[in-house]
Amino acid sequence: MRCKISVRKISSNPVHYDYQYGLASMLYKRLANANISLANELHSHQGFKFYTFSNLVIEDWIQAKKGLNFTKAHFFISSPDSEFIRSFTEGLLMEPEFFLGKGKKANFIIESAEILPRPVFSDTCTFTTLSPLYVKTLRKKGEKLAEFDLYPKDAKFYENLHTNLTSRYEEYHGHKVEHDFFEILDVKNFKPKRVSIDNSFRRCSMLTMKLEANPELVTFAYDAGLGEKNAMGFGCMGVVE
Repeated sequence: MRCKISVRKISSNPVHYDYQYGLASMLYKRLANANISLANELHSHQGFKFYTFSNLVIEDWIQAKKGLNFTKAHFFISSPDSEFIRSFTEGLLMEPEFFLGKGKKANFIIESAEILPRPVFSDTCTFTTLSPLYVKTLRKKGEKLAEFDLYPKDAKFYENLHTNLTSRYEEYHGHKVEHDFFEILDVKNFKPKRVSIDNSFRRCSMLTMKLEANPELVTFAYDAGLGEKNAMGFGCMGVVE
């Protein structure tokens, strides 16, 4: 299930380019306002978190020297859990004003929240990233294993993308994927992106991909996101018609 959140900026301060962590924190607080037990369960849960959200989709750019300036924008929140989306939506509408940034913060107000119909997926789909896609692996560095961020030029990128998706599917549904198949047929419009999350940088990808997979996996990828750290706003995918 996916919800479109429309917002209006009511201050003149631009938004810092690295707003993703601030938006993730705001969303969690709003969830706690509406459903504290669900928020506590999420916070204490050591496994995967089954939701993601998109970047801000800016509707009217205003020239600014530092940061992003605009009046209207929207973003998407997505999850396979309909109760979760309803709680999020209620929390946002209960307290519609929020801030992003440090120091001179940008002030926003939520104008509307709209539940969107889920597309019906076949075994072939073209996705485009609505937020950066993050995939990592462990590789030996000296005598220790270290995290290494992956781009689509690395074959391990596709292997880990599939493994992560099936692992999250199995944890959420409580069973393995029947007739599991997953292949990226084409990647276009790749742009590397570096995102700051809680004082550390992640190397990510913005891209368009055509994939062939079990329709249940495609639907889950749409609802819960692709790649890692989805609850921090990574891997939210939109459908290319």
